[in-house]
Amino acid sequence: MQNTLENNSGHLLLKSKFFIFRAVSYFSFLLIPLYVQKSLDLHAATQALFMTMYILFIVAQWFLLGKEIDHRLKIYFRVNSSVDRIIYRIFLGLFFFVILFNLIAILPSKWIYNSFWIIWSLLGLFYSWPTRGKIIQESVSSNFGEFKFLDGFEKTLVAFILIMFVVSLPDYPPLMGNEAMKLFYDPLEKVATPFWNFLLVNYYPFKSYPVLNRAAWSLHFYVVNLGLFLLLFYAFLRYFVSRRLSLLGVFSLVSTWSFTKIFVHNIEFGLLTTYSLLWVWTMLWVSRSSTYRAGLFLGLVGYWGTVINQSYAPLLWIQLVLMYFVYLSDRTFWFRNQFLRYASFGFFLSLVVFLNHLEPFFSGLFSGNDLLTSMLFEINRKAFYSLSFFGLIFMVLIYFYNRWSIFKETNFERDYLAIFWSSFLIMIFYSLVVDAHILKGFSLLWIMAFLSLIPIEVLFQSISRLRSKRNMIFLIYILICLLDSHFEGRVKIFLKIFNN
Repeated sequence: MQNTLENNSGHLLLKSKFFIFRAVSYFSFLLIPLYVQKSLDLHAATQALFMTMYILFIVAQWFLLGKEIDHRLKIYFRVNSSVDRIIYRIFLGLFFFVILFNLIAILPSKWIYNSFWIIWSLLGLFYSWPTRGKIIQESVSSNFGEFKFLDGFEKTLVAFILIMFVVSLPDYPPLMGNEAMKLFYDPLEKVATPFWNFLLVNYYPFKSYPVLNRAAWSLHFYVVNLGLFLLLFYAFLRYFVSRRLSLLGVFSLVSTWSFTKIFVHNIEFGLLTTYSLLWVWTMLWVSRSSTYRAGLFLGLVGYWGTVINQSYAPLLWIQLVLMYFVYLSDRTFWFRNQFLRYASFGFFLSLVVFLNHLEPFFSGLFSGNDLLTSMLFEINRKAFYSLSFFGLIFMVLIYFYNRWSIFKETNFERDYLAIFWSSFLIMIFYSLVVDAHILKGFSLLWIMAFLSLIPIEVLFQSISRLRSKRNMIFLIYILICLLDSHFEGRVKIFLKIFNN
């Protein structure tokens, strides 16, 4: 009884500090478009830095919205890695912002501008208000708890990954204006209107400033698309290999010369060919999540795939069939029906986009894909990927002959292997019959990088007690990936972008 009558001034002080800190930090980042507009004479590198900070702020808001949707819909799920939770919530928030901004794009230009600031201001007050308990006190950075336990080798490797990612920045488009940039980033006209509406509203304050608008779009295509792709690849690898090898896999991916050259010759691949990884990871995540409400996310992933390439629409139907009859077959009939009910929202949106953009779908049929030639070409550029052929053999042997003595020390989950194999075979068939982009560019790179890690994982598991030897082998593979990364060439390109 005495506790209920005590002075609450201490709580008010804590709440006031919380509100002031959150509100000031939120609106400081939100007002970056106004700072940059008034400082057009800033050096291009400084403008790019401000724009990157703004983009990362926007991505953080996607995460917070995804977390809020989880809270409101009472979605509780299991994860394999803490990064799974980050990726899931970022993409969930992204999908809902795409839907919201497409509704705003219908309005006249003046009301689009007003709606932009009204929505972000209301969200800032909502996230900053201190009476919402634990749900708001969890930030994006607090979810990276897995990286607190990195050893010296792993921290160094994370630093290498970040440096390599920064200096691999591609040059800006030669032309300005939204229509010109649409043609530059989507020469095949695969991307549907909802994506461009989302991009228009998301960077609407820069619309009247061509130089800033070009920088915003360019950095979005690189920082968001490729940044999430690398983070997604790490989360995918954690289903199969250790944390250390997962980081090595990401480094092997970002350090290949193709990571940079793809943007020179096929800029659209940064959007079209990264979807396959999201598609496979979604099946892994849903099968582990243990909640039928995960169907909401799976349906929206299908919607996103249809938006960036209408030829990907049938992949959602394939996912639903596999989940219902194969990977969730041990669940009750009621559970699977609830799963479909939650997925129906994304399925409906996907169908609407697909029916309104049929021409790009039929134009890509039976385009073919010379997979073996492409793999040999990538191996010629990245010697590390020569292990992928051994990895492919090992994956077959592990799945069918996992009791062999050489594989007894490995702990690959058979269910995860089955999901990978079924996905891989579906993508091969899909690339030959429907659209070759599903196994081109970055899609081929992540598969080869993953397969290259399998023999190393088997080796590490067999010498698990010899830590010094494992460290030496790990260091050797880091050096191998670093030596053929063309790092000096990337630095020259990076400096040339801002010197011009």
